[in-house]
Amino acid sequence: MEKGNEVCSVLLVSMEAGKIMLENGAEIFRVEDTMKRIAASFGVNDENFFVLSNGIFSSGEDSEGRLFAKVEHIPVHGADLSKVIAINQLSREISQGMYTLEEVGKKLEDIRNAPNRPWPIQVFATALGAGCFTVLLNGNLMDGTASFISGIFLGFFIQFIFKPYLSKMTGNILGGAVTAAICVFFLHIGFSSNLTSMIGGGVIPLVPGVAFVNGIRDIGDEDYISGAVRLLDAVLVFICIAVGVASVLMIYSALTGGRVL
Repeated sequence: MEKGNEVCSVLLVSMEAGKIMLENGAEIFRVEDTMKRIAASFGVNDENFFVLSNGIFSSGEDSEGRLFAKVEHIPVHGADLSKVIAINQLSREISQGMYTLEEVGKKLEDIRNAPNRPWPIQVFATALGAGCFTVLLNGNLMDGTASFISGIFLGFFIQFIFKPYLSKMTGNILGGAVTAAICVFFLHIGFSSNLTSMIGGGVIPLVPGVAFVNGIRDIGDEDYISGAVRLLDAVLVFICIAVGVASVLMIYSALTGGRVL
C-alpha cells in the first residue's frame, strides 16, 4: 500500500471509530482521544481531529506533503454504551499492536452491526425501570405495579411506533402522554394512589440521562459548543415529555373536575 493511501486509510478507520462512539453517546474528549490513539498506533502523528456533538472534522498529511481531509455529519442519536466500551477496548488493543489496519476495519464493522437486545428484553427493562423508579420516588407497591404496566405499554410504543415512525419531539410527547394516560387510569379505578410518583417513574425510560450528563461533562472539558448542543437536545426532550404528560392531566381534569396532582 502506498504511503499516501495508507495515511488516508488510517484516518478513515479512525473516523469510523469516532463516528460509532459519537453516535452512541460517548463524550467528546473520549472520541478525540480514541481517534488519536488509533492514528498514532499506525504511525500517523501529523493529524488533526475536531469533534462536535454532530460532526467530525479530520485532516492529515503524509510524508510527501499531500493533505487528506474529510468531514462527517453525525445526527444526534440515543446511547448504546456497550458499543462505546467495545470501541474503547479495541483502541487499547490496537495500541498494543494486536491488529492490522484491515482487521481493525472488520472489527469496527462487527461492532457497528452488533444486534441490539431482543425487543422483549428491552420492553421488560423499560417496565422494570419504570416500576422501580416509582417505588424510589416514594410510591408504594401498587403504584410501582401500575408504573410497571405502563412501562410495558411504553416499551411497545418505543419499539414499534416511536423508533420506526416518529420524530424525536413527536415520539416523546406521545410517549409522555401514553404513560400519563395509563397512570391516570389506574388512579381513577382506585388501583393506586400516588400519581406523582407513578408518572415520575413511568417517564424515566424516556429521559435522556446520558446526553444530559455528557453535555455537562463536555462543558466541564471546555467543549462548549458540543456541551450546549447536547444540553439543549436533552432539555427539548424534557419539555416534550412534560407537554405530553400535562396534556393528559389537563384533559382528565377537565373531564372529571378538580385538580389531579
